[in-house]
Amino acid sequence: MVEMAPAEARVFWKALMDNASSLIAHAHALLAAESYGRAKSLTVLAQEELGKALWIYETFERPWSEGDEAPLTVNALAQHGRSHTKKYLEAFVFGDELAAFWGDYSSLRVCQAEDGTLEDAYQRRQEEAHAAAVEANLAKQRGFYVDRDGTGVVSSPTEIEAGTTAADLQTAAQVVEMLLIRDHSRMKDEAVTPYDSTHAQQFRLLPISHSDDWAAASPEFRSGPFHPDHQAAADGDG
Repeated sequence: MVEMAPAEARVFWKALMDNASSLIAHAHALLAAESYGRAKSLTVLAQEELGKALWIYETFERPWSEGDEAPLTVNALAQHGRSHTKKYLEAFVFGDELAAFWGDYSSLRVCQAEDGTLEDAYQRRQEEAHAAAVEANLAKQRGFYVDRDGTGVVSSPTEIEAGTTAADLQTAAQVVEMLLIRDHSRMKDEAVTPYDSTHAQQFRLLPISHSDDWAAASPEFRSGPFHPDHQAAADGDG
C-alpha cells in the first residue's frame, strides 16, 4: 500500500517531474554528442518517471485544488511501481492526448472512423501500447549495456544509429510538458490553494519540446530567470 498525504504527494510528484525533465535535457545533450543509444535510454527513463507522476496526479489532482489534507492510496503505484513496462505504458497512452491538447483532433476522428466501436479501438490501442512498452524497455537496455547473443555476436551502445531518436525525444519532452501545463492550468483556473510553480521544469524542456521556437527566441528570453545559471545563483543567494 502506498498512502500519502496530499502535501507529501505534491513533493513526490514535483520530484518525479523534475527528474523526468532533467532526463530529457540530459538525453538531449547525449543526442548532440551522437550517443544515440544512451539518449534513447534516458528518454525511456523519463517516460517511466512520467508514468509514476501520472498515477499520483490522477489520485491527488482534486485534493491539490481543494485543499483536502486527507491521506490517499495510490493503488497503481503500489501494484505497478516496479514494472518498467507499466510505467512506460501509462506515459505512452497519455501521449495520445498530445495532438488534441494543441487543438488537432484529426487523429481522434480517424480512430473512430476506422476502428469500429470505441471498445475495439481502446483494446487495440492498449495492445499497441503494451508492445511499445516492451520494445522501449529493450531499447533502454540496449542503450546502456554491452551484450553477446547466442551466436557470439557482441552488441554495444556505441553501435546504435540515430534512427528516430531525435523525434522520439521531442515527443517525450512535449508529453512531459503537457502534464506540467495541465497542472499550471489547474492551479490558475480551479485551485483555491496557493500557486506552486513548475516554470523551471517547463523552461528546461523548451529547447527540446519546441526547438524551432527556441532557436528563434531572443537571447534575453533564453537566458531568462529560469535558466539554470540564474537558478544556481538564486540558490546560492538563499
